[in-house]
Amino acid sequence: MSALFAALVIGTVAGTLIGTIGAGAGALLVPSLMFFAGQSMQGAVGVTLAMQTIPVGIGGAYLYYKKGLIDLWVVAAVAIGMLAGILGGGALATSGDISPVKLELILGVVLVVLGGVTIAKTLLGYPKRNS
Repeated sequence: MSALFAALVIGTVAGTLIGTIGAGAGALLVPSLMFFAGQSMQGAVGVTLAMQTIPVGIGGAYLYYKKGLIDLWVVAAVAIGMLAGILGGGALATSGDISPVKLELILGVVLVVLGGVTIAKTLLGYPKRNS
């Protein structure tokens, strides 16, 4: 399978999952681009950041906004925090101070921890929901 075709398939699957369950693009796309499309860790992060810009995200966000499910104040707060974090994290990841192997290890640990917390909270019924 060519890298571009793999990227198309990855984008379609990830887009479906992101739109359905809100899984982070980085959590899905970065490992998928690395393992199936031959991207380096930094390359996969760069592709993920580039595709999350307005042209891609606005369509999905509009669907949720239209249903009254998006608090724009929360969006603004998260965006400000993410911008600061992305600039700092991107500078660190591309500085060469952390090896690609360590970056992959960090990603793997974060995914395992977040997955475990999500499963535990779901099984324990936390937080309580009306639906």
